[in-house]
Amino acid sequence: MMSRRQFVSTTLAAGVALTSQKTTAQPAKRTIVDAQVHLWKAESEDWKWVPGMKPQMPEPFTIAKLVPLMDQAGVDRVVIVPPSWPGDRNDYGLDAAHHYPNHFAVMGRIPASESAIRDAAAEVEGAARNARRPRQLQQ
Repeated sequence: MMSRRQFVSTTLAAGVALTSQKTTAQPAKRTIVDAQVHLWKAESEDWKWVPGMKPQMPEPFTIAKLVPLMDQAGVDRVVIVPPSWPGDRNDYGLDAAHHYPNHFAVMGRIPASESAIRDAAAEVEGAARNARRPRQLQQ
């Protein structure tokens, strides 16, 4: 049986050993979300811009440019807000969300006319149906 002196010595030694070890709790990783990013391709025959409108940067800001910038900055997720100069188009943002579902969500543009709203609703429903089907990434 241990004496009181042995018990106290052993307990103190164990306490000193435990407190001298560096024990740091890992902080929970925060999810960083950029709440507004515009993506656009260069103007082309199938990607016409609204006459007189121009992007804020001279070069297209594509999915391929954004993903490495997100990684470099530590941004986990992005809400894509389609820009106004290509008109009320959501397709490029939806394409990004389809290929990178854990990175991107889209706040879509919906035109004000009733027929355009029906068309936009059909586009969103179609995107939801196709969300799990692999597609080729548009550049």
